[in-house]
Amino acid sequence: MASNNIASTAIRTLQSTTSSKQSISPFLPRDFIGNFPTSFIGPRKQPTTSFDTLVNSLTHSLTTTPSPHLPTLTKLLRNYTSNPSEWQKYAYANPSKQYTRNLVAEVEVHDHAASHCLMKIMKGGLKETRWITPTVPPSASLAGNKEIEMQIEGVREYGMEKVAYMCDDMGLHSIANPSNTEYAVSLHLYTPPNAAMHGCHIFDPLTGEKTHVKPGAYDSVRGVITSDI
Repeated sequence: MASNNIASTAIRTLQSTTSSKQSISPFLPRDFIGNFPTSFIGPRKQPTTSFDTLVNSLTHSLTTTPSPHLPTLTKLLRNYTSNPSEWQKYAYANPSKQYTRNLVAEVEVHDHAASHCLMKIMKGGLKETRWITPTVPPSASLAGNKEIEMQIEGVREYGMEKVAYMCDDMGLHSIANPSNTEYAVSLHLYTPPNAAMHGCHIFDPLTGEKTHVKPGAYDSVRGVITSDI
């Protein structure tokens, strides 16, 4: 109704000006042909979710500081309350795999390629086993020798909404889902993204042997399963 009233007023003003034959220029040129909007209500935008805000805030923090400010990044992750309806399109679960990687079971013992790693539990829970980084060169170790087995530093369990931090200075770790019935979903932030670009190292807990692995393929990218791309 508001747009109709405004248009009607404009037409009446132009007609009265023309009929009075005034010498001054009319409200609009007589030969004016314009594309008037049919509605003054702009196009509807997709609502911004708190998960979108989290991603934007993390991006802003990482791109506006010379080095990552871990307290800020940790606070941003802690302040976000997990809402599956916001992130479920990015979390592709594949029952045939123990672990899926989505660009949003137990993984092998690994390092973090000299990166900071922050992890937030979005659904379910995860068990983290931290290992002491082997100091004996792999070439000097004998497979199966109990004396050179990797040592466990500790085991921690994280419930939903918890945030954890890890880096190479703290050792190595492996992550497992302790539940046999429920999927676990976690959000990982790596800065700088060295592992995504160059890969990382995995370790054999029995021998301490280190193997470089190339960056793994994502199971989905921005909510689209990679097999569909």
